[in-house]
Amino acid sequence: MARAALRRIPDYYLYGEARRGIPGRFVHVETIEARSALHHWKIEPHLHRSMHQIVLVSQGRGIAQAEGAVAHFQPPAVIFAPAGAVHGYAFEPGTLGFVVTFAEELLADLARREAAVARLFAAPQTLEMSGDAPDTAALMRVTRALAREHAQRGAGGALALEGWLSVLLTHILRVAQALLRPADASLSRSRQLVTRFRNLIESGFRSNLPIPHYAQALRVSEARLRNACLSAAGQPPIRLVHARILLEAKRQLVYTVMPVTEVAYTLGFDDPTYFTRFFTRRVGVCPRRYRARGLQE
Repeated sequence: MARAALRRIPDYYLYGEARRGIPGRFVHVETIEARSALHHWKIEPHLHRSMHQIVLVSQGRGIAQAEGAVAHFQPPAVIFAPAGAVHGYAFEPGTLGFVVTFAEELLADLARREAAVARLFAAPQTLEMSGDAPDTAALMRVTRALAREHAQRGAGGALALEGWLSVLLTHILRVAQALLRPADASLSRSRQLVTRFRNLIESGFRSNLPIPHYAQALRVSEARLRNACLSAAGQPPIRLVHARILLEAKRQLVYTVMPVTEVAYTLGFDDPTYFTRFFTRRVGVCPRRYRARGLQE
């Protein structure tokens, strides 16, 4: 039964493309928009049997699903999808960043020189970075350089791509080690609590549940939940709930013909007028204008 279930999960070359053999030194780079916009910014669960993938998000929120776990992310963020891991994404329309896909053979080569690189892909994970940290800025510069090299396809391009990939993974490793320092045990516990909180948000954001309900379900005090969210995510709990509601509202407005009043009701608002005020205050335009702008784009 397990093998039968696995066969039902799409196994792609690149998302939406039939599986085929790949060169052992394969590297591919594209923008998030290039493929996600074609699919209403939602990438359904799938896998790549012999390729690892990194998604680097510089602008736009979203959700990463991997092997049954759900991670909400805000930029800048790095998402790891190891070879064979079932993963999918729901991006906020207009999300900016890059998707880097490369063969297992390349990671094996790098791991022989630096074992810590392989540990980045031991399991799916999502890392949110500090936007003003020097290592984050350097990582984004290297990603753009890798993307330019991939687009140019000049002489010696394969060698250059491998070189830039090595530099990119080195920067990611440094950022990850800084974020996951064992000495910061308190922050690690906060991140774990926030991860559990975000998983609950995913199942309850349409029900307009109050923060005390979430705290009770997590078996922590409201103060503990608030402190954890401020420490690990830089926002109070209610902002994380609102961010998930807004992400879904934007997708419904742009990719369905559902009336604004119905969108409001499906997101747990008893009063569509309040939904309009809620959306306008946080996005800067009313739902109908946001929908019109999205259709024009």
